[in-house]
Amino acid sequence: MGKLLEVTGLQAGYGMFTVLHGLSFHVNEGEIVALVGSNGAGKTTTMRSLCGLLTPKGGQVRLGGELSTDFKSHQLVSRGLVCVPEGRQLFAELSVRDNLLVGASVPHARALRSQTLERVYSLFPKLSERQTQLCGTLSGGEQQMVAIGRGLMAMPKMLLLDEPSLGLAPSIVKQLFLTVSAIRSLGVTVLIVEQNVRTVLQMADRAYVMENGRIELEGNARDLVTDPRVIEAYFGSGSKESL
Repeated sequence: MGKLLEVTGLQAGYGMFTVLHGLSFHVNEGEIVALVGSNGAGKTTTMRSLCGLLTPKGGQVRLGGELSTDFKSHQLVSRGLVCVPEGRQLFAELSVRDNLLVGASVPHARALRSQTLERVYSLFPKLSERQTQLCGTLSGGEQQMVAIGRGLMAMPKMLLLDEPSLGLAPSIVKQLFLTVSAIRSLGVTVLIVEQNVRTVLQMADRAYVMENGRIELEGNARDLVTDPRVIEAYFGSGSKESL
């Protein structure tokens, strides 16, 4: 199982302010890898750097062995790297179906968009039922389904999910994460950024814990759930994700 994404010594930020201080991690083909941490840890800056929305100040990012640091966002999509952004960024006045079809913009995806659309509807049956409904009238959970479905319409090799559970009810989060596992079974590698630490660690294969723009912990996701340092920081009384 080779490395699909390899990040080495990544430095990034905004203006004179550096957020990422030499970040290094990798994602193997076929894995679900979680990147977790508190607000301000640098998770979204990492995602923006990976998908071409932010030019790194230093370090390297390789996608399938190819140096991708200088690629623009649309070039990375053509090479199989697709990001589902925090906040969804849907077209509220377009229908569910039209929002999904926007995702099939690259030539190889456009040619197979009918088949891919049916695959998305099989993953999210509710979207099939509501394909003519305006996205702005959907619930938050349904809008997140559209956002992920739109990402899948580009036929990615790797899907980046930035805070997909944000603002969603626990029952919807559980359903959403089950779908992420199903997406992996379709041959799509997943890197997921999450504040919902306990749930994502129970679903992922491996995980990295970020603090202040650096990787502080890494390992098998299930092992990290029981790591005393993770319990103290995220699950204990008064913690960032207390019981």
